[in-house]
Amino acid sequence: MKNMIRNTLLLLSLIAASITYGAVPAMNVTVSDASGKAAYKGATNPSGAFATAKLQPGNYVVQLNSTSAAVKGNHYSIVVAAGTKKVAASAVAGEKLVSGGVALKVAVGPGLNITGQVAAETAPMSKDGKQLVWIPKQLGSNIPGHWAEADSAEAKAAKTAGSMSTENLRKRQDQGVSPGSN
Repeated sequence: MKNMIRNTLLLLSLIAASITYGAVPAMNVTVSDASGKAAYKGATNPSGAFATAKLQPGNYVVQLNSTSAAVKGNHYSIVVAAGTKKVAASAVAGEKLVSGGVALKVAVGPGLNITGQVAAETAPMSKDGKQLVWIPKQLGSNIPGHWAEADSAEAKAAKTAGSMSTENLRKRQDQGVSPGSN
């Protein structure tokens, strides 16, 4: 009974998350047992959720994919649970869901089913409606990680930071030039 209540609470919190993050196109769901035999085939509902019937105890693979072109260009968070055991994937590119899909492994105990949720991730926006990106703390800087406008010089610099090849880095070090300077 405790597991059923936990599953229900998890599913409700995930549904709330999908409302927060945005709509999700339908995803095909296939749950296979250890031998590769399909134990469940279905699709996510309009909220991005799915649930199997009770399954035999064992290890299962949950595969999600989509034929919808609407997933391209978006990122998704996926959570799959069986009782208290949860598996999650975040920042999954929609292109990955269209080209083969995403597979997650989950262990199922006696009398349990598998529940899951797919939620679209949306990037935060600034007050003037511009998309924001996360800039992590830079090595050697006292500035903490923070959000910046995606088209800002800071965001562009952070995107290319660390993209120097090992060979170029060695050449710069041999010349006595620090990697961060131009």
